[in-house]
Amino acid sequence: MKPKSNFKKKTKNTDILSAGSKIYAKKRKIKKETVESVDFDPVKRTEFLTGFHKRKVERKNKTREKYALLAKEEKLRNRKEVREQRQALAEKNVQEMAAMLRVSVGGPEFEGFESEEETEEKVVEKKAPVVQEFKDKTTLTTVTVIEDLDLDAE
Repeated sequence: MKPKSNFKKKTKNTDILSAGSKIYAKKRKIKKETVESVDFDPVKRTEFLTGFHKRKVERKNKTREKYALLAKEEKLRNRKEVREQRQALAEKNVQEMAAMLRVSVGGPEFEGFESEEETEEKVVEKKAPVVQEFKDKTTLTTVTVIEDLDLDAE
């Protein structure tokens, strides 16, 4: 027989460090609610077990619809931007033409397009259009140059 010593048995460091987790595991086990019974609905169970492919296809279709909607919105946004750019360019061209008319017709006091009475009073000689033809081996190109530009004529 071995004599009992006053010293405790040597313990490992891991035993000391893991002792707390054992205590907390016991407490968690006590706190956990236990379910008394589980009832299965056979129809829902078979639907769940056989519906993986169906749900996968449904997710893919939803994603396709989402991206189609995003593409459509992007397309509409691009069209709107192009429309706005064209509108700005048209306004710029109108302003340039009005400035050119101010310079050529009435000077700085000219503020806009003339009324019908003013245009009837001013009779401007119209030059005949200049027609030029350019011939090539395979093509014939005709260029007509009109120097008089009348924006009020409809």
